[in-house]
Amino acid sequence: MNSRFRTAAPSIVTAAGMLLGFSSIAVAASGRVETAAWLIVYCTFLDKADGSLARILGVSSRFGMEMDSYSDFTSFGIAPAALLWFSLYDTAAVPIWWVAFASLTWVLMTAVRLARFNVDDCADTDCFSGVPTTLAAGVFASLFLTLERAGLVTAWGSSLIPLFLALGILMVGRLRIPKIKPRKSRAFNLFQYSMILLALAIAVARVLPEALLALSSGYLVIGGLVGNRTPSSIDDEAG
Repeated sequence: MNSRFRTAAPSIVTAAGMLLGFSSIAVAASGRVETAAWLIVYCTFLDKADGSLARILGVSSRFGMEMDSYSDFTSFGIAPAALLWFSLYDTAAVPIWWVAFASLTWVLMTAVRLARFNVDDCADTDCFSGVPTTLAAGVFASLFLTLERAGLVTAWGSSLIPLFLALGILMVGRLRIPKIKPRKSRAFNLFQYSMILLALAIAVARVLPEALLALSSGYLVIGGLVGNRTPSSIDDEAG
């Protein structure tokens, strides 16, 4: 493989995620909120892919990390906030100031989360400290799609906002979430990567968003329970 392309490949994937994130904002502004939510879901897969590709090729770099942060802020900071805003800002049942507060808070929490991650020199190799932006945005997007398919986004608007804010707070909290990475157990590795492939197939087909919601929220809940036990318990249980 050409060395320049090999070095640039992960950043190309990162850039694609950033452009999809911007596209989500644009289509949400035009009223196509379901498409906007699916684009956020696609960004979560690209975010996983660029890091994995960099590790496989052995080309991790400071530049790639900075690009990843800008991409995450666009795709998982601004895009979900824009999706919430353009879905609910003109809904009579939800005060506009409440929608604005939630959207702005999410953007701020994402920025804090990413900035803290970038300056943390003692990052845990097994767990995230705080819910990663990718997971928080994925849970929200899949929840939004589930409600949208049922025609309940407007009706559930007053309940959706507190859930949105709770995810934002979890991003800057200290809840430990295990990273998706190879573990000691082959069976566990097969399970986690099978779930990723299943989620990808669902996303490509744009069906069963409730299944994506179950997978993402399950990862959040079970990961939170496992990750906040003793640090060594994660690999022990996976082994």
